[in-house]
Amino acid sequence: MKGPTSDMGEPLEPYVPDPTLRAALEDFGQQCDREISVPPQTRLDRGYGGGTLFVARLTEPAPPGREPTRKVFVKVLPARSRHREVRGPQWSRATARATVGDFARQHLAEQIFPPIDLRDGRRLMFQEPTSDFQETTDGGAQVRGLDELDGEDLLAAFRAVLEAVLHEWNSIPPAPATAGPPARETTLGPYLERELRAAGAWEKIHHAMSIFGFHGGAESLLIDSRPLPNPLRTVDPASPHHRQPVRFHAGFAHGDLHGGNVLVPCGADGRPHPERFSLVGLSAVDAEAPLTRDVAALLLATVLRYVPGLTRDESEALIDYLVHPQRGRPGTLPAPVAELVRIADEVGTAYAQPLAGAAIWRRQARLSLIAQALTCTTFEDLRPDRGLWCLRLAARAMQAHIEENPIPYVAATAPPADPAAPVTAVGRWPVSPPDAVAPAVPAVPTGSPGASPRQVLLWCMLAAALLALAGVTAWALAPGHT
Repeated sequence: MKGPTSDMGEPLEPYVPDPTLRAALEDFGQQCDREISVPPQTRLDRGYGGGTLFVARLTEPAPPGREPTRKVFVKVLPARSRHREVRGPQWSRATARATVGDFARQHLAEQIFPPIDLRDGRRLMFQEPTSDFQETTDGGAQVRGLDELDGEDLLAAFRAVLEAVLHEWNSIPPAPATAGPPARETTLGPYLERELRAAGAWEKIHHAMSIFGFHGGAESLLIDSRPLPNPLRTVDPASPHHRQPVRFHAGFAHGDLHGGNVLVPCGADGRPHPERFSLVGLSAVDAEAPLTRDVAALLLATVLRYVPGLTRDESEALIDYLVHPQRGRPGTLPAPVAELVRIADEVGTAYAQPLAGAAIWRRQARLSLIAQALTCTTFEDLRPDRGLWCLRLAARAMQAHIEENPIPYVAATAPPADPAAPVTAVGRWPVSPPDAVAPAVPAVPTGSPGASPRQVLLWCMLAAALLALAGVTAWALAPGHT
């Protein structure tokens, strides 16, 4: 690879200590006749799910009058999470621009080269930020992921992303006859199954449930001696809730919206400009997704940062607030985690008001929250504590949904329940230590067919002793021994 020019960043070695990654970047530059360098202030941070993302400068041959150097996002996906981002046809920003107008130009990064597979199973991706993003970061300013922000900067960026995704990407036409995105009809089981498949969790969710000590086909889960409905049971056609009607509004969704895929440019003074955010990782974009998919995904991914620092009462209050945002903020829940829930509900219900009102939106949002919470239980980096917290959240949200939407009648022709599925699966919350002593098993009553061999032996010995005693007594009482 050619050496970096004087107007570019520094060589790769000081800022890319990973030798495998550095070699892949150098090979890419040599094969494509391009020069790659990294700005000195760039940090190679590991983001959500273990991925790494940083900004690099790419210099390539260009005709006179055209700037030869441009910024690119370099994203490295860990091997174990590749399915979360690189699957299906690559979403093209050109296609998005033709469909959704200015939103793509302002906020969607574009993958400009095919992904590169590294020797250790990781995948390297190159994405170009939007022109607005590049203008903000000219002069060596920093780029920060949303999951690096905190306080008011985090809340401002969180709101900006949700408002743009809903009000710009899925804008509502002003004419009453075309009142917004189309409404779709389905049932509860297929809705949750679709969301789990879209998130890449469908193949792993039953294994994740078993890790936590639960059977995926159980009707209920016993958590802290409290039975809760098993949210995964509804995807089984044998469940009476499987065919419950669900109405939802569909439109564009990023499909993997978390803080690591939201980049916020900062000015020379270090102040973030959240309104100029850029979204990366566009392989899961869906034009017919439930509009609450991105809202639930970004909300849950962001509040999970704060869950480890909450007390038991605070974590319970957070679950209550997520399940019932209309009840208002619990007094025990600290900021900014409470503000994140409030903002998500406020932005969503304001968007939905011209469509069908806040009640229908919140019902749809709760179902998306259940799907996202179940998805999070499959992430290895969230186990065990946050993963189990997500399972509790999903079960509590499903309980609220069932209570608010009872089934008035179950058809007589409904398929029979699976006899192999236990009625209740007793799980471990918190997770029991591996060397925990198993609870004592009640003894089988003496003399029953299930008596243990030791019990049988004791009975035989007692019977032999009684017979011997009877023989001695008979001999002593016989004539001639009196």
